[in-house]
Amino acid sequence: MDTSFVLLIGAIAGAVGGWITSGMLKSISLGKTADTIVGLVGGVIAGYWLHAMLPTFVGSDKSLGATVSQVVGALVGGGILTAICALVKDLVSPKSAS
Repeated sequence: MDTSFVLLIGAIAGAVGGWITSGMLKSISLGKTADTIVGLVGGVIAGYWLHAMLPTFVGSDKSLGATVSQVVGALVGGGILTAICALVKDLVSPKSAS
């Protein structure tokens, strides 16, 4: 698969994954825009990592199986990075004294 195609799929699917995660976990959300951007970054990282580390899993061409595995990996990667960043933000932010 071409690297630009991997990055494009990762960006789109990761943004969707971050957005879905923010909708499901409203108590630890960063805000819709930030969740989408963090998800986009997580999707690109996860998609590229899958492409580089597991080439037999994602395939070497633009087949349906390779594309679906890239999309699923980027969705999960975007969701995981969004949840991690939101949890870290909640741990670091000062708690109200009341």
